[in-house]
Amino acid sequence: MINLKRKILILSPHTDDGEFGCGGTIAALLDEGAEVHYAAFSACEQSVLPQFPKDILITEVKRATRILGIKPENLHLFNYDVRKFNYFRQEILDVLLDLREK
Repeated sequence: MINLKRKILILSPHTDDGEFGCGGTIAALLDEGAEVHYAAFSACEQSVLPQFPKDILITEVKRATRILGIKPENLHLFNYDVRKFNYFRQEILDVLLDLREK
């Protein structure tokens, strides 16, 4: 079993990957008292259909994580261009190291 006294960090390349990939696990961990942090690295603004606001996926991830029970201060959002993570490799690695330290 996971030691629930520790902090849990969910890494989500895009703003909806964490909920889709492990939403049930996130909810269970929170129910058992874990401190869950969620980091999303792209809001996929380039992929948003024109009839929606560009920031709709940011709005949705904030709502979804709130519903799951993640504290707003534990939601870490970054805005790297979708499908271009390789151009920001070192910067993303630095962010990961910073998140680990916190």
